[in-house]
Amino acid sequence: MADREGSPAFAALSRSARRVFAAIEAAIGDGNSASVSYVDFRLDHHIGRKAVSPSLKLLDHLGLIEIEPGPRLVNVFRFSNRWRTIDEVEAKRLAAVAREVRAHCRFGKPPEPKPVKPPKPARPMAVERRWRVFNIIQTVRLTCT
Repeated sequence: MADREGSPAFAALSRSARRVFAAIEAAIGDGNSASVSYVDFRLDHHIGRKAVSPSLKLLDHLGLIEIEPGPRLVNVFRFSNRWRTIDEVEAKRLAAVAREVRAHCRFGKPPEPKPVKPPKPARPMAVERRWRVFNIIQTVRLTCT
């Protein structure tokens, strides 16, 4: 146990992951495996619902536990010895991979790209319009006089 807490894999854990690991450790006790639900994490160990899933993912990536699906949406956890083969660099890389946020899977067709609109024709410049108005005024003056 003491060598697990001094390992690079254990050092890469976040505070919530350490709390989840301690809860699993308490549930397993001297046995081989234990099933712990999200409700157990929340009620018995006061660990928030949103902290459990990333912590379990991190613990699994770093090789501290093995997760198996159990009956009625309850996971079965076992201690693993994969953490013994992980050095500091690998622990940091695995922790970064576990913390990486991935986009949700979207089912269905991808949206069609919007068509590109052609540019609008250029309006005549204001200076040109002024000269036109000036020319019209000059012709009107010449014809009126």
